[in-house]
Amino acid sequence: MSFESLDIAALNEVVELAEKSDPYAWPLPQWRSSLKDDWVLAKREQGVLVGLLVLKNSFFETELLYLLVAPKARRQGVAAELLDKSLEHSKVLNAERMLLEVRASNEPAIALYKGRGFVQEGKRKNYYPLLADKTTTDRGYEDALLLAHWFIND
Repeated sequence: MSFESLDIAALNEVVELAEKSDPYAWPLPQWRSSLKDDWVLAKREQGVLVGLLVLKNSFFETELLYLLVAPKARRQGVAAELLDKSLEHSKVLNAERMLLEVRASNEPAIALYKGRGFVQEGKRKNYYPLLADKTTTDRGYEDALLLAHWFIND
């Protein structure tokens, strides 16, 4: 297993992983932008991309924009390893905190983040669209939880 930073050359591979792994995957232009402007860390197993995260650096803080693990690699610690690397990287950047938002229904992710010291600092009501139900075109929405990890006490 290996970690590497990705750039625009990995666009097709990243989009393919996202489309296979996330029903809410970013569109191509968003991936293109992040691969140019953000820190995109990937994990590979036997040369195959199994997970990635996108971290944006701002003034004294970082923001975790995306964390993705291939379905076959889930529940194996890939997300935790990527998150730990992003926390380390944030410290190197002298960030005071790392921010993220997560779907309120994503209990495994919330448990991972809270286990790494993230605390809820807010909520965005009806922020994330849901996929349309097979019997209707009404998608509905769910809340986003706003979480932060503060480095000041680390």
